[in-house]
Amino acid sequence: MKKILTAILFLATVSSCNNILEIEPLSQISSNQAFTDLNSAQGVVNGMYNNLQIVYQWRVQVISDVASDMSQQIDTWDALIAADEFNFGADNSEVEDLYTSLYRCIDIANNIIAYVPGMSVTQADKDDMMGQAYFVRGLAYFDLARFWGGVPNVYGTEGAVIKLTPSVGISQDDYATRSTLRQTYDQAEKDLLEALAKLPETRATAVLSKAKATKPAARALLARYYLYNQQWANAEKYATDAIANRALNTPFETIFKTKNSAETLFELQFNETDGQGIRQWYYPSSQNGRGGTALHDEMYAQMVANPADVRGTLAARNTTANVYYTTKWSAAQNADNFQLLRMAEQYLIRSEARAEQNNLTGAADDLNAVRTRAGIAKTTAATKADLISAILQERKLEFVGEGQRWFDVIRRGLGLTVFSSVRRSKGSLPSYSIKVAGRQVLPFPSAEVRTNTNIQQNEVYR
Repeated sequence: MKKILTAILFLATVSSCNNILEIEPLSQISSNQAFTDLNSAQGVVNGMYNNLQIVYQWRVQVISDVASDMSQQIDTWDALIAADEFNFGADNSEVEDLYTSLYRCIDIANNIIAYVPGMSVTQADKDDMMGQAYFVRGLAYFDLARFWGGVPNVYGTEGAVIKLTPSVGISQDDYATRSTLRQTYDQAEKDLLEALAKLPETRATAVLSKAKATKPAARALLARYYLYNQQWANAEKYATDAIANRALNTPFETIFKTKNSAETLFELQFNETDGQGIRQWYYPSSQNGRGGTALHDEMYAQMVANPADVRGTLAARNTTANVYYTTKWSAAQNADNFQLLRMAEQYLIRSEARAEQNNLTGAADDLNAVRTRAGIAKTTAATKADLISAILQERKLEFVGEGQRWFDVIRRGLGLTVFSSVRRSKGSLPSYSIKVAGRQVLPFPSAEVRTNTNIQQNEVYR
């Protein structure tokens, strides 16, 4: 594997309770120096979150939403125009940056998992740091699987390269072949279950309990994992455990306008220094944004179709470009957090899982919990097929800008139909389509394939 798997570990400091993950790289140090005491090891853990911020700063969300019927790219940024046109290439710079950042997360997690057990600290501290590492590594392999491999029983058979040891120099691991898709998802599951076993239920403060992985966050991510793998009973179980009898009481706008609200189970912490970039892509230049990404006109029309739906209020019109954009994240200097795991997703996961198990009443109850919070009437869907269709539509409205839509369509086996003619308001063509199934996954970066000739490129990109 190309040397994107770095052994660099960053010492980090916690500057305040309000910016607990404000990472300041101090030096490049060897692994044995990084784990000599609790403070230095916790610095490495914070550095791992710093890298996870890079993954979810905007790339996962914008790339996947632009590739779906959610958003469109209206500027000249070629890497995202390619996503919009279902025309990724192996030299796509954003694809390479996403891939690289995920493996950096994995390598730091591997160092924590390898070296923390030998430290002279309490077992509780060891378990906590390792649990966080397993959580991040599990999330990274889940993302690698769904972006580059596909979804089990829907599309794809080959997964990602699995690396479970720290990267030190050049080794045979750097030239490993791809694991199967099943093996890659299995590794994500194994890591997340290990994280669940080791993580604490809560942390010292409410903010820390959102900013660093906990058992509720692991349960929520496992529920998402089992949804993708069509393991409906497990998806229902872990979503129920994550919900823990909590109602959706947080006003919708408050989720995004207030950091670490009661809605979230895991929230990536951003500030003016390490800004979260979703706002930057959507907001027009008149409001200090780039304005390169916009909602599809049809998406905006669906958001505001029901005047009672409060979610439709979190969108605005770019009067210069005559397009619409999400206003979920509106803080100046792009200082909003990103809500990676939140309660509404767990209700909708459980709703879908219950529908698939023919518990239609329970499925409707969970769907209606989300609809009621949004201010709209309860569903009229009565059959299993109608309920699942309603759930997918609800997810589309609920997660605008959050990077869920592309995967929701693909995992339901609807990619070649839903994305058969995505109408645009901007661009060189009035619409774009996925014409071959292979376009449902990304290409491996060309630099990686050239360096590691044992990696077989995804078929459509060869």
